[in-house]
Amino acid sequence: MKILVTGAAGYIGSVLCGMLLEEGHTVIGVDKLMYGGKSLLGIINHPRFSLINSDIYDTEKYAQYIDSETNIVNLAAVVGEPASKKLPEETTRTNVDAAKKLIDLAIEKKAAKFVFVSTCSNYGLVPEGEMAAEESELHPLSLYAETKVQIELYLKDQVKDTLNWTVLRFSTVYGLSPRPRFDLTVNDFTLHAITDKKLLIFLPKTNRPYIHTIDAARAAKLCLEKPEESRHQVFNVGDNTQNYRKIDIVEAVKKAVPDFEVEYVEKGHDLRDYAVNFDKIRSILGYEITKKVPDGVNEIAFAINSGMIKDPNNPEYYNA
Repeated sequence: MKILVTGAAGYIGSVLCGMLLEEGHTVIGVDKLMYGGKSLLGIINHPRFSLINSDIYDTEKYAQYIDSETNIVNLAAVVGEPASKKLPEETTRTNVDAAKKLIDLAIEKKAAKFVFVSTCSNYGLVPEGEMAAEESELHPLSLYAETKVQIELYLKDQVKDTLNWTVLRFSTVYGLSPRPRFDLTVNDFTLHAITDKKLLIFLPKTNRPYIHTIDAARAAKLCLEKPEESRHQVFNVGDNTQNYRKIDIVEAVKKAVPDFEVEYVEKGHDLRDYAVNFDKIRSILGYEITKKVPDGVNEIAFAINSGMIKDPNNPEYYNA
């Protein structure tokens, strides 16, 4: 199988590229290397890997690599509320304009499959006691989520059946990656519990689902392996057991990191609060996670305590 992965050097993209190569596929990575390319050093000389150093908006730089046998996974984006707020014009250009150009190119080239990576943040607010399913109303509360919703609607309402597409709404991702990130909840809490010995938690009882980098990448790979079962489907990606309140994440961190203080603040700017149902992806694709939040806490703690990651405050590890 030939797969073009945009955002190849990113938090999930670097995991996915390595996973696909291990299984014998040919991978073309597209990335402008905004946060550097160290994450790809382990595969850059692989005989079945090619890197196109390009902004995905500049489709002419990689159009030649797309044909009727090409599968595309679109991970390239300005990701997260802080980054999208800081870079609003770039967010719209990359997450909407460039994504549409790539989709239109995929249609023109009759690409075999197009996997669009979206986010469960699209749900925004879900009433207490309820779980958002794929057909639930969307309430994006950030520019980032708004841009993802725009592309979901573009695929559903305009592209329709001219392309074999799938939308994956990822839970909040955690865990290690060739390109680590420490601005995501599980990783962030674990890091600061170790280095600062104190956590300041805003809106501690708000809900959110979580997923490990490996399981996020596996979901994308599964859609490529089951192109017809996933055709024109929207899937929440995660597991029902992995809906956590922030206060529950803290409890998981306490089991791996001794002796730190916690201060809870019953207010904050990030008002997202949503639990999510993941029955559909399990039912249709047979998807199951392999890692849970405590696994991610333990591996992040080990990476920091062992010196595997010596400078977790390096700006390369943060999208904001």
